[in-house]
Amino acid sequence: MTTVSKRMMAKQLEEKVYQTFWDSIVKINKSDEANLFFSDLFTKAERVNFIKRLAISVLLYKNYEWRHIEDLLKVSPNTIAKVSVKIANPGFKLFFKKIEKEAAWREFWKDLGKLYLTITHPEKVGRLGDEGVEAIYFPKRDKKSLL
Repeated sequence: MTTVSKRMMAKQLEEKVYQTFWDSIVKINKSDEANLFFSDLFTKAERVNFIKRLAISVLLYKNYEWRHIEDLLKVSPNTIAKVSVKIANPGFKLFFKKIEKEAAWREFWKDLGKLYLTITHPEKVGRLGDEGVEAIYFPKRDKKSLL
């Protein structure tokens, strides 16, 4: 787990550093640039943790069951719980609103789930077909309960 130094920066300096960081993020508008920047900024473990938490948030938003998220992403229920309590917050709501507009994102997450099932349970996927897999493993639930 990541630890934070007990030595605190001056509040004004901390605010300036945060603002510089967020301004830097906003200026990155290509995925290869973002990959390069975050690869330099974060360790491999930090990047994996970040990506898994982001994936957990989207899968929760898409109403995937916790046990499917655990299996798919190889995460613990504790990690899912930590993310789940935050997905109704304004930052996540903004993120979900933006990704919902992109068809590529919608299809990616559905395809990811189907790929996982194809790898782990090929006999069920073959028997059920695409619609059956979606109906059984990824049922539509009311998003209002999450947000």
